Amino acid sequence: MTTINGNQKEFEKDNWLSLYLPAICAATIMAVVLLVAVSCSKKDNTPVAKMTPPVASQMSTSTPSAAPAPVAVTPKKLKKHHRPAHATYVNGTYGVSFSYPVKYMLQDDKSLPLNAKYLASNAVNVASVDMPSNAYPDTDFSAALLNVSVSSGMTEDQCQQFISSPDSKPMKSTAIKLGGNEFSELEDTAAEPYGQSDVKYFHLFKNSACYEFALSVETTRSEDEELAQVDRGKVFQQLEGILTTAKIKDVELPGVENAQKTTTPESASAAESKLTDATKASTEKPLPDSKAEKAQVVTPTEQK
Repeated sequence: MTTINGNQKEFEKDNWLSLYLPAICAATIMAVVLLVAVSCSKKDNTPVAKMTPPVASQMSTSTPSAAPAPVAVTPKKLKKHHRPAHATYVNGTYGVSFSYPVKYMLQDDKSLPLNAKYLASNAVNVASVDMPSNAYPDTDFSAALLNVSVSSGMTEDQCQQFISSPDSKPMKSTAIKLGGNEFSELEDTAAEPYGQSDVKYFHLFKNSACYEFALSVETTRSEDEELAQVDRGKVFQQLEGILTTAKIKDVELPGVENAQKTTTPESASAAESKLTDATKASTEKPLPDSKAEKAQVVTPTEQK
């Protein structure tokens, strides 16, 4: 009985192995295949993750946001520097100053020709301002200038009446105010075959001396030239514009004898006597040389 039972157990054991061994092997193989498949799937997922498009690309596919509006930049205004239109001449010795256009030519040299027609013999030039010769093109305009002279040894009446010598007679002058000064005005006109010269004299007595501002306009033409006549009145207005800026301050002129100021009419003989005595005194003590004057030209600061 013991042998039969033992054989039966071995038979049952062999029978179980034969029945279940294939299933166990199949299950084992399937498990191995699943593990391999899982491991492969994990490896395949890694590159996919790496191939994920960057955020920037995703943002580019999204709806673009509105670009900010450009800020308007106001350009800086450049400062324009304008050349001054006028300069100022100042003469400390004679106390004379005036403004003139910078395009005119200023001279303050004693070598300038002096027209002492209505001044005493000791008169000296102070300054001269010349208008450009091309100021009035296509006309017979030739030259125009303003000349300043000073003469000592003349009384106030002689200065106002344009008496320059004992033989001269009082001239009929006109009182006129230009700027802050009151002048005695006298006009001379000299006509020539091929031109004309007009001169306006303005006298002012101050600092015991006679200050003369001579405004001259000259025209020239030839027979074969057909030029329009310049408007002399307009040219004189330009020169008188300079005269309106003239200032004469109180100064003590060297070598000037104090002439007696007269407000009442005098006889011709008394005026001649005074002029003769004054001329002698002025000859002994002449006015200073214009080259030694303390003169300067002041140009205003440029306008902005």
